[in-house]
Amino acid sequence: MNEFLKSIEFRHACKLFDTNKKIPQETFKEILEVGRLSPSSFGVEPTRMVVVRSEATKADLRPLCWNQEQITSASEVVIYKTLQQQVIPPSAYLEGIVKRKTSKQEVLEKFYQTLRGHLESRGYLNGDCIKHWVALQAYIMATYMVAYVSYLNIDSCYIEGFNPQEVEKYLNLDTTKERVALIVCFGYRAKQQQERYRLSLDELVEYR
Repeated sequence: MNEFLKSIEFRHACKLFDTNKKIPQETFKEILEVGRLSPSSFGVEPTRMVVVRSEATKADLRPLCWNQEQITSASEVVIYKTLQQQVIPPSAYLEGIVKRKTSKQEVLEKFYQTLRGHLESRGYLNGDCIKHWVALQAYIMATYMVAYVSYLNIDSCYIEGFNPQEVEKYLNLDTTKERVALIVCFGYRAKQQQERYRLSLDELVEYR
């Protein structure tokens, strides 16, 4: 088994982190850099990260996250925020994204047309459904980071059990512009991983 697959075997949803072990800051900057370099649909980069360092803030967040112990025991807690109306064309934000590459107006208009067509075809422009599309982008970023930390023998845990409205209120977000999609905790396990069960490849994969 190659080293990357070994790291994926190492990964598990860590429910209790060792509060005495902290991720070195240079290492954590690398983890954030992996997130920055992760892909996003149409390259719109709608995800932003809030790194929660304050123990008081972690304590405040814990009851908003179903009182899960990971929030206060993890070395690092990352809240993934997502842009909302800014990613619906046309917008000044999207214009800035395109102008990093070219100032040609026809390229910008083509980008708007293609992106809007995609969002409309998937139903993401109905009501506030854009939040679902940008949340997918946050999961892509988080997954790259989780895979990378596993390679470093650092543990992680996706946190979906939280009250989005309460967390957004706590962070004082304007939810027309930003929403919370996901929280991920990073650190070192306080106890050994339990046996993990997975479907076999034969059950998962279909060839055509």
